[in-house]
Amino acid sequence: MRITSERAQALVEFALVSMFVMLLLGSVVELGFLFSHKLELANAARAGARWGTTHSSAWSAAAGPASNTIEGQVQNAGGTAALPNNDTHLYIDYLAVSGSTQTLCGNYSAASGAFVAQAGYSQATCVTAGNVVRVTITNSYSLVTGLFGSLGAPVSVKSVAAMVITV
Repeated sequence: MRITSERAQALVEFALVSMFVMLLLGSVVELGFLFSHKLELANAARAGARWGTTHSSAWSAAAGPASNTIEGQVQNAGGTAALPNNDTHLYIDYLAVSGSTQTLCGNYSAASGAFVAQAGYSQATCVTAGNVVRVTITNSYSLVTGLFGSLGAPVSVKSVAAMVITV
């Protein structure tokens, strides 16, 4: 009789511990996928900013931009081909550098398909060597495992890369 009760106790303990272990394992998998998505966005933002350093006015408002544009470089970086080419998901702005101060001088707007300069600046004075191009990518990540799916909407992931314009 004692052996049977020990087996039953072991079965109950296994059931309790296995739920915790599965929750822990699911959390690790979910965070791994989320981190992978964050790395994809970081690589894409760097690729766009790197391209923008030498092709600072190579823009496109097309849904499928050519690879010789900043947006095309972002989408071709790997894992971000489905990223929409709009101002909500992909934002390209320029910072005028004066000493150690950086001031927003303008941005490219996919909605209008044109450069939008801030007051006191023009495209010629903003998109020039020595200033900074900054690429910001924002995308949502839908939870994969379903463990945390009941907690609400997808997680918003953002990545920013900035580099000095050389040409």
